[in-house]
This record gives sequence, structure tokens and C-alpha cells, in this order.
Amino acid sequence: MGGVTLEEELQRKEAEQQQEDEEGWVKVTRGHKGTKARPHSEAANKRTLQKEMRKKKRKELMNFYTWQHRNTQKEHIAELRKKFEEDKQRIALLRAQRKFRPY
Repeated sequence: MGGVTLEEELQRKEAEQQQEDEEGWVKVTRGHKGTKARPHSEAANKRTLQKEMRKKKRKELMNFYTWQHRNTQKEHIAELRKKFEEDKQRIALLRAQRKFRPY
């Protein structure tokens, strides 16, 4: 058990590489950039999975072909028209209910 951990060894090597020589120069190397700690909790694991899924979904091409783009546009416009008609009917109903009838 009396050994040196990997982290301590990396820190020692990095300190050796950052030593100044007799003229005051420091040798810069393309060394280890550091390891990122893995998330240990289940919530963190879920977050990382969700992040990867969002990234994958963003990269996915939804309308690769022109005809696909046109179809989605037509569907969107048809949906907007349907909502508009429903809203017109609802507004007409509200106006009819608002009429003043004294008797």
C-alpha cells in the first residue's frame, strides 16, 4: 500500500518538466492535459446521457431532400390554417355570447 498514486506521479513529472534551466528558460512540452473526472452520481450520468442525445439529435438532418422540406412546410401551413379556422370559430362564439339582450 505504500506506493505513489498515479495522480501524484503525474504532478511530480509535470513539476520536473516545468523546471527552469540555468538560463531561466522553461521547456514547454506537449504533455498530459489532465483527465476529466467521470461523474459518479446517477443524476450526473443521466445528465451526460441527455446531453449526448441532444447533441446527436442536433446533428441529425431532418429535411435532407428538397421534397422533404416542401412537405414539412405544407404540413406546417395546413396546421396553421386549421388553427386559424378554429380560432375564428371560437372568437365568433365569444362575440355571440357577448351580445346585449335586455329581455
